Amino acid sequence: MKKLYFLSIVAAMFVFSQTYAQVVLFSDNFDSYEAGLQLVCQNSIDWQTWSNVPCGPEDPYVSSTYAHSGANSVNVVSLTTTSGNDLVRVIPDYTTGKYEVSFWIYIPSGYDGYFNVLQDFAAANSQWGMQVYFYAGGTANMDGGGALIQPFNYSPDTWMHSEVVVDLDNDLGQFLLDGTLIHSWVWSSGAFGTGTLNQLGGVDLYGNDDASTSETCSQYFDDFEIIDLLAIPVELTSFSAATDNLGQVVLNWQTATETNNRMFEIERKTVDVDYSTVGFVNGAGTSTEHHNYTFVDKNVGVGEFTYRLKQIDFDGHFSYSSEVVVNAVGPTSLNLSQNYPNPFNPTTNISFTVPQAGNVKLAVYNTLGQEVAVLINGVVNPGLHSVTFDATSLPSGTYFYKLQSDNSVMVKKMMLLK
Repeated sequence: MKKLYFLSIVAAMFVFSQTYAQVVLFSDNFDSYEAGLQLVCQNSIDWQTWSNVPCGPEDPYVSSTYAHSGANSVNVVSLTTTSGNDLVRVIPDYTTGKYEVSFWIYIPSGYDGYFNVLQDFAAANSQWGMQVYFYAGGTANMDGGGALIQPFNYSPDTWMHSEVVVDLDNDLGQFLLDGTLIHSWVWSSGAFGTGTLNQLGGVDLYGNDDASTSETCSQYFDDFEIIDLLAIPVELTSFSAATDNLGQVVLNWQTATETNNRMFEIERKTVDVDYSTVGFVNGAGTSTEHHNYTFVDKNVGVGEFTYRLKQIDFDGHFSYSSEVVVNAVGPTSLNLSQNYPNPFNPTTNISFTVPQAGNVKLAVYNTLGQEVAVLINGVVNPGLHSVTFDATSLPSGTYFYKLQSDNSVMVKKMMLLK
């Protein structure tokens, strides 16, 4: 069993009974496609055109001109004053629950933009829940419970976060732009206030022209998501972060129940760098028992770090925990770890930590006390260090490796088996 060190600084702890309140049902950042080619032509499973004809004029092109994240987005444009690209993400007619349609949209100056969210997708017989018109120059309007019911302004030449929240249990629709609520309405009343269907059936990104002006439509969409706001695949009862005397960050969390839980992906960010994955821990599948989990992030420096858990189901759906923040101060004492692997042939890794910059010597000795290798001899910075020892030229047997600093000496044994 791995030895756990006493936690020296309790940095953050968050306790909650239902952490996973958002499950991403579908997401696409368009980076897996080839730029310059049509989207539905490349993926007709997740996307379709209004007429369900891949590779036709309605099928928009993947673009690398603008991207909110990664390299690509999808560019939806008008083709004539009466037609344009028409990209549809079909939703299987949800009638209960609460959902969010989320994406980033970029509209260059001098161009129009448009999208709608559908109660039902059936081509010519579709029913609209809402639609938004972005006019060239920064003005906009929307249909939601009434035609052109809510004017607002937007900023061209910048990425904007669009969210349409559909609460079917309470028959409520909401449209938010960059986190600001633009309009709320009775969802079943539809775009024009004449509908009766309390259902979520699709999203349509359309190259719609404002026929009253000379501007045409050109808009870029990225980081598209459909989120279930009420699903709770994992009931997380606690999530904490702390540092130990080695300068590592130790994460602990507990679940009360799990459903279809494949794994937890541990993500870390700093003030200047967004989230990246630092490790994985397998989940318990489906369970009604309490489970305790631990992950040790060894590769941290000094500073403030934020962590979250990305819970991933066996079917690919995923959700995020709340965040915990920890202030890492680095190792507080000299430490020499056991080499790995051990026994070894012919190479092994040796790790050690130092609390402050100074002269350090790491050397290997045989059983006669003779020095057979010097791995480090000089000034090292505080933190975690790792070196590889290559014993190709040495015979099998027992060896000792010694770490010396200005104030301390540590020795461990290892076995070379050829």
